[in-house]
Amino acid sequence: MTITADQLTLQTSKLELDQVICSSFGYDMTIVEFYVVARMTKASVWLRPIGRIVTGDDGQGEGKAIPDTSVQAPDCNIFRKRIQHWDNVEGISDSIKYFRIWDGRPQYHNTWD
Repeated sequence: MTITADQLTLQTSKLELDQVICSSFGYDMTIVEFYVVARMTKASVWLRPIGRIVTGDDGQGEGKAIPDTSVQAPDCNIFRKRIQHWDNVEGISDSIKYFRIWDGRPQYHNTWD
């Protein structure tokens, strides 16, 4: 499966408050985390971690993850990410995670190392 730059970056022009954001990271594993947009400005976005539900686990740590908005981190866990600009694209990422607007589909999740 080929991943495009659009799939790896959060298109900040489409952000809305309370929107679900997902990130994935890992080398041998693919860990999926979910957040909701708690606040935003032209330069930054604040994300609140939320829960995830993993279904279809085959006993080897592999399944599909969806957000669980009933589990929300307290205010002290909200964090800010600066909006970055590169190659005419706005988005947020860091050296480990890529953040993107959740497309409503279950995400591949693998915790087996």
